[in-house]
Amino acid sequence: MSNRYSVGQMNQLGDGLEVADFSVDDVTKLRNPDLLMQFKLVLMGIATVVRAYLKIALTKAFDPSAFINKDWKVWKGPADGNGLEGDEDRDVREDTLNVVDFEQLILETNLQGEETVVNGEEKLLRLKAGKSIRLGGKAFLALWEDYQARKAEGKPGESVLEKLRKSKKVTCIYFFGLVLRGPVGYRSVLYLSFRGSEWRWDYSWLGSDWGSGHPSASLASVETQS
Repeated sequence: MSNRYSVGQMNQLGDGLEVADFSVDDVTKLRNPDLLMQFKLVLMGIATVVRAYLKIALTKAFDPSAFINKDWKVWKGPADGNGLEGDEDRDVREDTLNVVDFEQLILETNLQGEETVVNGEEKLLRLKAGKSIRLGGKAFLALWEDYQARKAEGKPGESVLEKLRKSKKVTCIYFFGLVLRGPVGYRSVLYLSFRGSEWRWDYSWLGSDWGSGHPSASLASVETQS
């Protein structure tokens, strides 16, 4: 092994990797000469780092009766009602979004103080009291269809969901911007999760509890297009 680098320099490099939150596996991958050469080109000013493209168009409304089955609807009216009368329980601000930049994604746990879990209905109330846009059916559907399309092409890694997982360690996203009414009258929300080796969709009852590993998707800033 070469003695070209001093112990002090190696320690400085180790400190920098730790501050940048490099894992042991990340450091092992850095032994790849081709990857190190790419970093060197960036340091020399010959190349630049291009961040993962995380923008996606919201082109379709979500229809629970078509996506899940005919007995599913958007919840209407108050949480303690029958879900069949009144305004739809959703964040209508999502309707104004034509494009979402998921680089701006906020994953909210809504835990307070020393809480480790929060009931779904209470979590929803806390989200509604905030200013962030709660992403719902349109965002869910756009992410899911993008993933399915890229997977059909044999390139699932190019989907926004996979880029979120690899660049931001996101493996589960709940969509509290749309409350659904199930066949027997339960209130539920959609979610996407990475299980096994792929992304899957499902829904979860709002009467259950959410912890730190079950964040909801919100936006603090958005981009719209006409």
